[in-house]
Amino acid sequence: MNSQTMVKSQTLWNFAVAFYAQPQVADTCLRLQDEYKANVCLLIALRWLDTCDQALSDEEFVALKTHVAAWTAQIVEPLRQLRRQLKSPFEPYQQDETQEQLRNAVKQAELLAEKKLLEEIEHWMSKNVQASKANASSNIEDYIVELNAPKELLVVLCK
Repeated sequence: MNSQTMVKSQTLWNFAVAFYAQPQVADTCLRLQDEYKANVCLLIALRWLDTCDQALSDEEFVALKTHVAAWTAQIVEPLRQLRRQLKSPFEPYQQDETQEQLRNAVKQAELLAEKKLLEEIEHWMSKNVQASKANASSNIEDYIVELNAPKELLVVLCK
């Protein structure tokens, strides 16, 4: 599905699920997260805004980043770190099916935490974003530039 065909009436969560499932999008988002410290939920939300022809002002972008920072740092990132830690053996314990079940439960918790964050972002945007897109660059492009990440990654994210 081309992200341009996604309609404004679609929730941010539904957009995120469909967008993330597109070829190369997940890998690109994870690269931006791991190498450039991107917030993937914020990245997806910015792409959603672009598809809805909405532009954040500089002030709105700063406010949105502030809005997502605490939940990301205190909830999402610790769950992600724990999930990744559970991928490896925990000496002197056996790495077994129970550990894998625990990892999957933490993965589900992480996904729910990201869903909650996307719902909060959508709610924040509904109250705070007013402008139609009038600037030359997109919200997601502005974020990629801020991260100092390669602009070529936009090709995958802006299909």
